[in-house]
Amino acid sequence: MQSSDKFHYQAREAHHESGLRVETRTTELKNALKQLQAEIVEHQQTKQQLSQKTSELEAVLKVLPHLYFRLDADGVILDYKPGKIENLHNLQGVVPGKQILEFLPHTLKVQFQQAITQVLQTKSLVSFQYTLPLLKGNGNFEARLSPLQEQQIIVLVREISHSEAKFRAIAQREALLNRLSSQIRASLELNCILETAVQEICNLFQIDRCAFFWYRQNTDSPYWECVYEAKSPILPCLLTDRVISTEIELIAVKALHKEVIRIDDVNTVNDPIAQQVLGDFGFTAFMSLPIHTQSGEIGAFSCGYCHGFRPWLDDEVELLQAVTDQIAIAIDQAKLYTQTRITAQTAQDKAQQLEAALLELQQTQAQLIQTEKMSSLGQLVAGIAHEINNPVNFIYGNINHASQYVRDLLHLIQLYQQHYCPPIPEIHQQIYAIDLDFLSQDLPKILNSMNIGAKRIQQIVLSLRNFSRLDEDGIKPVDIHEGIDSTLLLLQSRLKAKPGQPEIQVIQEYGNLPQVMCHAGQMNQVFMNLLTNAIDALEEGVGKEFSQPLIPNTQSPIPQIRIRTELTADEQVTIRITDNGPGMTEKVSKSLFDPFFTTKPVGRGTGMGLSISYQIVVKKHCGQLQCFSAPGAGAEFVITIPLQQALEE
Repeated sequence: MQSSDKFHYQAREAHHESGLRVETRTTELKNALKQLQAEIVEHQQTKQQLSQKTSELEAVLKVLPHLYFRLDADGVILDYKPGKIENLHNLQGVVPGKQILEFLPHTLKVQFQQAITQVLQTKSLVSFQYTLPLLKGNGNFEARLSPLQEQQIIVLVREISHSEAKFRAIAQREALLNRLSSQIRASLELNCILETAVQEICNLFQIDRCAFFWYRQNTDSPYWECVYEAKSPILPCLLTDRVISTEIELIAVKALHKEVIRIDDVNTVNDPIAQQVLGDFGFTAFMSLPIHTQSGEIGAFSCGYCHGFRPWLDDEVELLQAVTDQIAIAIDQAKLYTQTRITAQTAQDKAQQLEAALLELQQTQAQLIQTEKMSSLGQLVAGIAHEINNPVNFIYGNINHASQYVRDLLHLIQLYQQHYCPPIPEIHQQIYAIDLDFLSQDLPKILNSMNIGAKRIQQIVLSLRNFSRLDEDGIKPVDIHEGIDSTLLLLQSRLKAKPGQPEIQVIQEYGNLPQVMCHAGQMNQVFMNLLTNAIDALEEGVGKEFSQPLIPNTQSPIPQIRIRTELTADEQVTIRITDNGPGMTEKVSKSLFDPFFTTKPVGRGTGMGLSISYQIVVKKHCGQLQCFSAPGAGAEFVITIPLQQALEE
């Protein structure tokens, strides 16, 4: 009994759940049905609206007076409505699926193809005006091409009246002239103006070729040269062609006499040579307007048509005449502008040459003055050294004898003291008066000091002679270290300590240098200039923090100069003169060797020392003089000269 109740309970539960699922599914189906019904209604409404729009569009196209095409990207006709234009020939064969270019005359094909390409690229409206021959004369039309979706194009062609066409032609003419005038005012670049003119005329006149020729008359055989052209892609290029005047005598004569050439049909030309030349170019109609500038140059615009009879309208001739007038003005202005620029450039070049010559003259004058000063100083130093050397040699040569004589006399006095003692009162009194014991001890010392002083004077004289080097002319083997030591000896007074200025320590790190071929006196002048500048920089740094000491493992802030020499593997002699002064900026470093450049106050520097040093090292010795410095990092001057120099003749 219990199992039966359980079964009935489970059956009721299952039935209940099944009912709920059926109810949920039924609700979902009802909602889906409602949504489907709404979509069907919306679709019917959309279809109705689309049908209405289509009917409206068809109605518009039926009453539209324009010729209507819908094209794909390749120019294939998708839709076509002839509209109200009835006098166009060749419309009977127009059917969807064919290229629109098949039904157009040659000159119009190019314009349509260009317009199609432009619309696809820019996605914007493109319109142009053209003329077609009709049964009752020429007809004027306007084509408007507009982009659609999916790379499609809609084309509307409408016929315009003669007055409207003339108005548009005048507007185009004025626009062309305005563009050329603006270009002339803006650039005066004749090449760009001519190139624009031929392109604009070719498009405006709807012709196959527009070219500009220059008449080259300054040759044995004058000829016409095509320099710019705008043409149909199927025509050959004329830019490399030269036509001799005798080959087209009729055309050349008229152009040279400022006459306009209008040929509506080449077959009517009486001159057979001219007719043949024009035929060789492929022209069936031809027009040319000459250009004569005030400067005597001659050119011509030529317009060619290659597909039968082509009447040249008076408006077209007037437009081309206006263009040639503008071009003639542009040529004269461009030539005047070019001449003005050449004159200005020439004047500027001459001014620069004069400025350079003046600077070179000033530099040469300063160098001559400095050289003369150094020469005079050298002569003075040599003279003083010679005058000092003679008495010093006399003193130094006799002082040894005097010392020996003094020693002998003192020894004799000692012998008298030993054997004649006690002395008589008068001698005893004199011994006491002159303090014989002190005199006996001090007199040899005095003579030894005199000997040291004489040697010192000899060293100074030798340094003076080594520095001036007047006895050595030209390039000779020189001991560089001897020249540096002589320079330091002459600067010894500036290296010593002074009130408010500590002693400048000199560190000499000499390498093993052989004798160097150079101008000894000139190199000593370089050492003097560089060491003097280093001393000046260190004196200016008093009261300021010096850069890192030049001696390793020391923290002393004293001013220091380090001189290092070495011989490189490629036989270059390098002399480095480094100081731990305040350094200099990059701007100062770049101008350091310029003539008359100085950072010293007026009266303390001429700005020629380093410039002359640079000339001596670089020009006289084929070497290099470099400066490496930064604010707070001291300065290092590096002299590099070859070990061997070419001997002077």
